[in-house]
Amino acid sequence: MQKHEVALSDQEKELVIEVQKMMGFNSIEETIEYLAKKRIHEMLAKLAGDEIKRNRKIC
Repeated sequence: MQKHEVALSDQEKELVIEVQKMMGFNSIEETIEYLAKKRIHEMLAKLAGDEIKRNRKIC
């Protein structure tokens, strides 16, 4: 997997560290990867739902 640099504000970093502790991740990088994947899955599910709604209106 490619590595990318992510700039975080102090507040964002605090939130990531809080999630890291809650979820038991070993590193900030692992936590950010988890959060990014989770967000991508949510967006894909929403897009799929929107597509289904659109197709139902057409039929």
